[in-house]
Amino acid sequence: MAWLDLLEVSKQYETKPILEKVDLFINQGERIAIIGKNGGGKSTLMKIVNGTLEQDSGRRILQNGISVEMLAQVPKFNPKQSVREAIENELAHLFNAQKEHALVSASLAKDFENSELQSRHDALVAFLDLHNAWNLDDKIERVLQEFALKEFENSPVVMLSGGEQRRVALAGLILKKPDILLLDEPTNHLDVYMVAFLEEMLLKENFTLLFVSHDRYFIDKIATRSVEIEDCKLRSFNG
Repeated sequence: MAWLDLLEVSKQYETKPILEKVDLFINQGERIAIIGKNGGGKSTLMKIVNGTLEQDSGRRILQNGISVEMLAQVPKFNPKQSVREAIENELAHLFNAQKEHALVSASLAKDFENSELQSRHDALVAFLDLHNAWNLDDKIERVLQEFALKEFENSPVVMLSGGEQRRVALAGLILKKPDILLLDEPTNHLDVYMVAFLEEMLLKENFTLLFVSHDRYFIDKIATRSVEIEDCKLRSFNG
């Protein structure tokens, strides 16, 4: 069963059709590239998948418990937060799960036959495994280094350039690892070394991904299949 389905989705702006009866499914572990001409509907499709734009007709079906998050073109941050704090804020639920796991483990050591504690312990382990969230501090350090943000880690995030702020937002998202991650031109504002690191993370962590890119090499490296928007229709092909 697909994590997310779009069924016969259509969208137009005023009298201009953008999408016409589009079908799209996203399965766990797929990395789908959206390609097509500028202004052809790629960003519109992403926003409908994200749930921030409503289609005119058709259905968007999201399985229960599945999270969808999108990298914003212009991220918004708390002006009081530093770069490190902005990233850590995105990971608050993972840090909380770590703390709860430590408490439950300590309680279970004293009461190892408690089935309720064992059940909660198993659920926390599964959650932390899914998000590979056992060594978050180390991962934050690495992403700060790889995205050239280390020197700004204690600076107010809103004082950074637009490109740097987008790297902060991207860092938070790839460490947070939502069930379905949406990226619109993710290699913009990244140098060749940053792109290589992003590719490593997306492949190593087995992301479920929908992305727009004009970077042919990045598409060839990352995508398990591609969909092309042409004349308001969607065509799918492998690779």
